[in-house]
Amino acid sequence: MSQFMRASTRKKRDIMMETALGMFMTQGYENVSVDDIIAATGTSKGTFYHYFKSKDAIISALYTKQLGLIQDWVKQPPSKVQSLEGHINRLFLDLASNFHSSPRLVRSLQALSLQSDAVKTEEQRLMTQLSQSLLHWLPEPHKIDLLVCMYTGTIRTWCSQDNANLLTMMTNNLTWLWGGLRASEPSAALQVDPVSKEAHTMKVAIIGGGLAGLTAAAYLSDNPHIQGTLFERSPQLGGRAFTYEKAGFTLNYGAHAIYGIDRHTISSMEKELSLSFSSKQVDKRKVVYAKHGQITTAPLDAINLLKTDLLNTAQKVRFVGEIAAIIANIHNLKNYPTLADYLAESNADEDVKELWEHLVCSNFFITPEDARKVSGAVISEYYHNLFLSSKPVNYILGSWAVITNQLKQKMVASGSWEIALQEGVDSLRYADRQFILQTKNREMAFDKVIFAMPVQQVVKLLKGTAWEPFLAPYEGNTATEVMVYDVGLSQVVARPFSYISDMDNKMFISDVSATDHTLVPEGGQLLQGIAYLSDNFENEAERKSYLEQKTSQMENLFDQHYPGWRDVTAVKRVSKKAMVSSVKNIASNTLLPTRVENIPFYFCGDGCQGKGELAERAFSSARSAALGITQEIEQMLQHI
Repeated sequence: MSQFMRASTRKKRDIMMETALGMFMTQGYENVSVDDIIAATGTSKGTFYHYFKSKDAIISALYTKQLGLIQDWVKQPPSKVQSLEGHINRLFLDLASNFHSSPRLVRSLQALSLQSDAVKTEEQRLMTQLSQSLLHWLPEPHKIDLLVCMYTGTIRTWCSQDNANLLTMMTNNLTWLWGGLRASEPSAALQVDPVSKEAHTMKVAIIGGGLAGLTAAAYLSDNPHIQGTLFERSPQLGGRAFTYEKAGFTLNYGAHAIYGIDRHTISSMEKELSLSFSSKQVDKRKVVYAKHGQITTAPLDAINLLKTDLLNTAQKVRFVGEIAAIIANIHNLKNYPTLADYLAESNADEDVKELWEHLVCSNFFITPEDARKVSGAVISEYYHNLFLSSKPVNYILGSWAVITNQLKQKMVASGSWEIALQEGVDSLRYADRQFILQTKNREMAFDKVIFAMPVQQVVKLLKGTAWEPFLAPYEGNTATEVMVYDVGLSQVVARPFSYISDMDNKMFISDVSATDHTLVPEGGQLLQGIAYLSDNFENEAERKSYLEQKTSQMENLFDQHYPGWRDVTAVKRVSKKAMVSSVKNIASNTLLPTRVENIPFYFCGDGCQGKGELAERAFSSARSAALGITQEIEQMLQHI
């Protein structure tokens, strides 16, 4: 029936349903005919069949609306989802709201499900659809089981109580359940005496609204003594992690892959900031390398290492020994200035050396010549964490938007932070014991400033100030840049593997939608090609020719493994030079500390010192900067 049914008509229909359900319960479903229902309700056959196509339709009527709600919910695009937890809560509360308006009918159905196979089948169909839809966003079956049990248990408890409020019960039970799902172990709630915000407040400015700036602001928004403004020059938050939709495809300017998520800073953030998101691991058995026209299994673990053709048996034994030494943190690599220095003194075969170079290329998104410049200590620490991880490569389901939306929401919910979009900071000076920030439209004073933007932009902003000389060691830092070739296909053209790395041309193609199904319309496929770029050119013409060659190589790789992709391309985005990291982590560059001697500011971002590489360094340095400011205000309060 139409959702726009008049109230009087809906009332007649509900009376007919309630009468029928009562008869099913007292006489048995199989023993009640349509004619019996018509006689009991004093209506005509035409009226009955106007409302219901059959006797079974009475049973399914209540469930049909629920199924529609679930189907609409699962189709929500990632950019509309503020948080995984909030998205799931919305579904359960909407389902409860539907039932809440018909308590007698629902209670009759619950009782009837114990007697009638027809009712039980409809109920099971709804529960199956609910579980499968939840798995779309949260691929963790044990958590889905808990959520569905909570939902069915709440409905049954409500049915056994008179005058109970289903929405209140559902809200309370969801709150308790999420508290348990978020906690690694049971713990009592922290109780803190309230302190007036107006008594002692520190004003903080964060310049840059990328992952680092949002993370720092989210941490600081928990402190009642801090008020702040986050300045972002562009029209949207997220920086290089900005997410947008086109033709049903969700695209990221920055790949949302997380390396070693179980040992990653984002796992700490999930607990500390009460984030809710889900992730899915790339299938290691479907990751391959291509070399000299041959495809072989990528040596990502012991099983794949035994299968790969990249190394012979002796080389495999050698490589396994090196991995074991890195896991045990006793590998000599950590004592060498660069990978090149280590390889020069290593007696390993050339194939083993090439594999080391290629692994560093893949994880640091750099060319072999740059891979050889990475510090041995950096490589050793990175792979120590990665080899110990039980989840080497995961994608955040729904893309970076699921994280950035929650960080923004946390800031807004605090009521203490302003988000200033399309408002870049043009200058900064110190006066009257405060930092004065000047934008195009206003001037504002702050007690503390966090720079959450590329170090190259920091140097430019502080040019001509007293702090400029202290940034000289970081002024010549170069960025990590790659070619990004994204294609959204209207249909799956091929799925021979989830990731192929071309060792000859130093590029790869990832079938992102094979892992993160939330990013594509039904039946679609999202492929992302990445080429590692050299930045050493004598002139512009040489650079342009090089990029054209890389584009041709990338398209050939698509042609070879995804034939027909050109004919079904719905969305295409090519960035011939996209920044992956603002500072390439090689020996000739110097990562910026979160605090620099003689400079009164904090710094964070992927160009700063911190744990891990790429996005993790942005998260970890932002967390450190926020902790530093929090400690400062605590010390200040102790002396008041």
